[in-house]
Amino acid sequence: MIPDLLWIVGFYAAAAVVAHWLIRRNSGGERRHYVLVAGNHQLQIEWYIRSIQQFARRSGTDVGITVVLDQSSDETGPIVERFTRRDTNIECVRKRTTESTEAEAQISECADNKPGRNETVVWVELGRTEDVGRLPL
Repeated sequence: MIPDLLWIVGFYAAAAVVAHWLIRRNSGGERRHYVLVAGNHQLQIEWYIRSIQQFARRSGTDVGITVVLDQSSDETGPIVERFTRRDTNIECVRKRTTESTEAEAQISECADNKPGRNETVVWVELGRTEDVGRLPL
């Protein structure tokens, strides 16, 4: 009886893996790129990044994240930098002044569509609650 149950569980696990692989394969190269503009958000930033990563795993969507540090004076920067060391799909851009053209150039560069990919850019200013509603939480 136990070997039969193990076979059933094994087939269900294999079916789930195949279904996830098919969804990812048939997504057509769809990619979402989240640009998070963060100030002093050390208490929330890790949760936001992990929520986006969880969404990517659940849905099979290729996701990129760019965090723009806008006059952040707390530990938001070091938290994001730890994520960038572990994950190549996460970038950190420091916005030094209000009209920093260098930061804007890096943001627009990451927001450009790559050839052959359908990329959607989602711009989220974490200081605005209506923008946070666009995150897959």
